[in-house]
Amino acid sequence: MIIASFQSLADRIWRAFGPAGEEVAGLEQEMKRRPGAVLLRRKRVKMAVMAILFGLISAVIDLPRPAEDLYRAARAQLRLRPAPQTIALIAVDDRTIAAFRGQEPSRIEDSAVIDRLIASGVTRIVFDRGHADPQTPSADALFEETLKRHRGKIWLGIAPELDIGSKVIPEIAPLPQFERNVNLAAMNGRGGPFGLSVAFETRVDFHGKSHPSLSAALAGFEGPALRYRPDYAFNPKTVPTFSYLDVLNGTVPAEALRGKRVVVGATNYESADFHLLPFTAEHMVPGGYFHIMGAHTLQRGVPVDLSWFPAVLVISAAIVSLVILRTRSGRVMGLCAIGLLVVPIVFDEFGINLDVMPALLAVIFAAIGFQRINRKYYSSDVDAMTTTAISSDKPSIARDVYALKIANLAELSEEWSSRETGEFVNTLIAYVKGPGEVDDVAFERDLLVWLAPKMEAGELERHADGLALMLKTAISHDWQSSNGAPALGIDTNHDLPVTLRIKKAMQAADEAAARGVRFIINDAAHLEARNQRLELIRLLERGLRSRIIGVAYQPKVDLASGRIVGAETLIRWQPEGTDYVNPQELVLAAEAGDRINELTLIVMEAALIDGKQAIALDPRFKLAVNMSAKSLSDTHLLFDIMTLLGRYDFPPENLTLELTETAKLEDHRIAPQIAALKARGIGLSIDDFGTGQSNLEYIEKLPSSELKIDRKFVQHMATSEESRAVVRATIEIAHSLGKVVVAEGVEDIEVVTALRAMGCDQAQGYLFSHAITMPELLAMMEGGRIALNA
Repeated sequence: MIIASFQSLADRIWRAFGPAGEEVAGLEQEMKRRPGAVLLRRKRVKMAVMAILFGLISAVIDLPRPAEDLYRAARAQLRLRPAPQTIALIAVDDRTIAAFRGQEPSRIEDSAVIDRLIASGVTRIVFDRGHADPQTPSADALFEETLKRHRGKIWLGIAPELDIGSKVIPEIAPLPQFERNVNLAAMNGRGGPFGLSVAFETRVDFHGKSHPSLSAALAGFEGPALRYRPDYAFNPKTVPTFSYLDVLNGTVPAEALRGKRVVVGATNYESADFHLLPFTAEHMVPGGYFHIMGAHTLQRGVPVDLSWFPAVLVISAAIVSLVILRTRSGRVMGLCAIGLLVVPIVFDEFGINLDVMPALLAVIFAAIGFQRINRKYYSSDVDAMTTTAISSDKPSIARDVYALKIANLAELSEEWSSRETGEFVNTLIAYVKGPGEVDDVAFERDLLVWLAPKMEAGELERHADGLALMLKTAISHDWQSSNGAPALGIDTNHDLPVTLRIKKAMQAADEAAARGVRFIINDAAHLEARNQRLELIRLLERGLRSRIIGVAYQPKVDLASGRIVGAETLIRWQPEGTDYVNPQELVLAAEAGDRINELTLIVMEAALIDGKQAIALDPRFKLAVNMSAKSLSDTHLLFDIMTLLGRYDFPPENLTLELTETAKLEDHRIAPQIAALKARGIGLSIDDFGTGQSNLEYIEKLPSSELKIDRKFVQHMATSEESRAVVRATIEIAHSLGKVVVAEGVEDIEVVTALRAMGCDQAQGYLFSHAITMPELLAMMEGGRIALNA
């Protein structure tokens, strides 16, 4: 309820003193361009107002008074020092009470003590008693005579009437015959909450006259009337203390009392005049010591009480400056808190009281509030907002929403320090902002998100492609890393709320990264394609459950002899009598649904069953099955493959795994599996060499027996000298490493002639055959003829 009240009040202050007129129009324009910055400024202003109000209200109602008193007492312990020896306590202690059989000394004993003290050279005697009740006539007469004899040197205690609401405490005053012959001094003080502090007046009004307090009388203070707190830094243990009984019996040497001022007060166990002194071993200290500490405080100079105003004012200025400077560091608030705790220690030495707890509460409130804002709206270690800061429930028809996924950022973060990771992301943010009209850039997980002016479809595609290439170049060049390939997701559904569009852009970026493309634009066409993929996933799930996914085989032909020496297993599936499913789309759907290994095993099982027939015709026949190179790290998949080989009695040396991949491999994860495959005689082939990640680095990491040249180089050999050079160089490199070379996508005799001249070992393509069923393949093999597609 309190926080809600503060928020309501902060909103009113914002409306009353916030921008108006042209400033409002400018703010609206800025909010359209930089909604995150304006939102955060409003949040921080509101938090600052709430923190300052909290500090002010807590000061006005004296909320932190107990904490203030405790901290003041703690500071006193840091400054603890011996009390000056000019004021002594004459203690009516337990020995004294015992000597008078449980009674306080009578005025006869008081008269004797006064005479002995004056005779010893005491200059001033202050009684912490009122002498308000009559005793025997002889005792009162003797005491009156003593007071007359030492007029001007003796003070008796008074206490004005005190109204505490529920009851009235009557005044305490000496008997009239005593009052006429002595000075009067106020005994009472004001205790703080829980008795943690005491405050005295220097003067009080009593019966129309002004009289000093006991501490002022002891100090001889003639300054202005004010309320002050005694300095607890004067150690009460070091105050000269003498037993009333010893003074009465004359056993206290005169030298010990000469020149001193004394207060006569009770210290016996049954006395009610004990008060709390925090952080001391005794905890409870007789009231006389508080008066003596007060006297020493006044003797040091006129106490100054600045109260809470300066601290709250300074801290309010600091909080406002944080809002203006837009700093996110909590260090400023920490320094403010330290300053609030240190400055009073210095001021105490000069008798200046400064209350800091209301200001400290404001600092704590602001620090927690700003930290919550930072945690919710800012990313840690990165100079960027979170997506919450730029989100809105309203649409933005003039803005496209971008999301940039930084692939493998988690792996990069393990190699880099948090500072380096922050610098990396901040560099990308700088590239994204560039000279254009990009709004605030948010960062969440491994994604950068921002809004930018709307573009037409063609222009947007060119912009997205160029931006993705620029960022990839920046990552590779500036950070010497080829791991952090970026992928863009862009949402153009301008009628949807920005919050929803941010989610859709992030989903598009994740999908682009998973599919290995530079960008995906989440528009109507993409939505239709996504629906098609979802339908494909549904069909895939059904096919995996029923294990009815169809396969076909494209022959591999030995270029030297023209014989069929093997075949690549390809998916040729026509679910539920519909059209054939695009194999690439099916594989992408399986990868997206994390079902690629299941699909691989179903295809392999079908291939092993059919392949046994081809091996029966030609024991050297090599059956190839495609598999993602990433799957090599899955030991369960490799175990399942070995199980299938054993179940169908398929020779491992007749199986080749064609490995394709668009992502980097991790040596430490695949090395044991490669060794296991080689040990069992299973062959490895690098598929689509020259594309994606299938490059020279793959040749090093994958000790394959075969290398397949991608069709885009083979099919352009007739028209492109560069393609012929790439093919020739690939064949030479592969042969130098002892590998068999297979050319994919061969469609005409001229290419076959060129490949044979370059020394290529095998080829496959439409020139020889489309993907066919195993019976058709067996018929071709039985014919023993050169495999050419009629």
